[in-house]
Amino acid sequence: MRTALEALARDCGDALTAELEAGRIGGGAACLRDVATGEQHTVFVGRNAPAGPPVSLDSVVRLYSMTKVMLATLTLRLIDAGRLPGLDMRVAELAAGLDGVRVPAAMTLRQLLTMSSGLAGSKEHERMQRVYRAAGVLPYDYTERGYATDETDFLRRIFGCEPSAAPGTRWEYGRSADVAGLLLQHHLGTPLDALFRTYVFEPLGMTSSGFFLPPGLPPDVVLQPPFDPPTGEALADVRRTSGFRSAGSGGLASLRDYLAFLQAVFFAAPDSGFLSASARAELLTDQISGLHDTGPDYIPGPGWGFGLNFKISPRNCGPGNARRVAWLGRAGTSFLVDLEKELILLFAAPSYGQTRILQAKFTELADRRLPQVASAR
Repeated sequence: MRTALEALARDCGDALTAELEAGRIGGGAACLRDVATGEQHTVFVGRNAPAGPPVSLDSVVRLYSMTKVMLATLTLRLIDAGRLPGLDMRVAELAAGLDGVRVPAAMTLRQLLTMSSGLAGSKEHERMQRVYRAAGVLPYDYTERGYATDETDFLRRIFGCEPSAAPGTRWEYGRSADVAGLLLQHHLGTPLDALFRTYVFEPLGMTSSGFFLPPGLPPDVVLQPPFDPPTGEALADVRRTSGFRSAGSGGLASLRDYLAFLQAVFFAAPDSGFLSASARAELLTDQISGLHDTGPDYIPGPGWGFGLNFKISPRNCGPGNARRVAWLGRAGTSFLVDLEKELILLFAAPSYGQTRILQAKFTELADRRLPQVASAR
């Protein structure tokens, strides 16, 4: 008899097949893992590229905003290692010595990791979009223009703009994570990709992850969207090995790696030592009490709070009663982690303009089947 998790996998496969047949994706995947029992089901449709290999767990995806969750984890690991004093350190301390970068005195690292820093970027905030365009602060993408952005010049330009709001007074999606990553790099005197490699990728065996495709991996391992971004810019060659390191939107990871990452972060073994108890408590806390539903586009949505670069439920929860965490990336990637049922659901359907629709679809399917998964154990 099919288990409930198998039934959910079948539902997800049907949804992915419909997207493939409609031409909206060239390939996709659903990866479902029951952490409690070790049961795992994967569904793959299509190919990494028209002439590439079939989609598999080793397919590498452009994470877009799911990179932000790795940045939050990196930051907690740096705090655990004694390299940072804590989440409430002043951003001005991180930026010390950066010529021409003027940081609001009250802004903290925690605010950068919870999108409450006052740095905007939401396309729904038209006035701030005009301010940023005038200052040359352009949205990041995996394009030649995006990679060619000078990292220090970006910091000067964005901090030279008026803030969208005073730090700590409003949730607003934007470039906070990009700023946080570049400031960690400056403050610690270590390239950001090296920090990720030392504190996240190597400890978790994530050999197919980075800002650039790791050496030895062929270009056709990358799961490609069928079309370039709607900005009209072409995606850059995946063989690129240098450029702007976007901790907010620029990561790459294989599906296998990101599954391992989600399990290590949200279901750490007691003796793993990957995150301290205090770090885990920060991770499983709604960080924005009082700021829900603020800003021009509250992406977490009704009933959700926001933790360290991902949405969390219920609102105002802490480590003792957090039930779910989830987030998404601009080009059709998303995940849902059910902390109570100990389930990880990871989806990849690379395309543009479909991400929230697809996340809602997969969440609807999961909600229909998850009670059955728990009862089937």
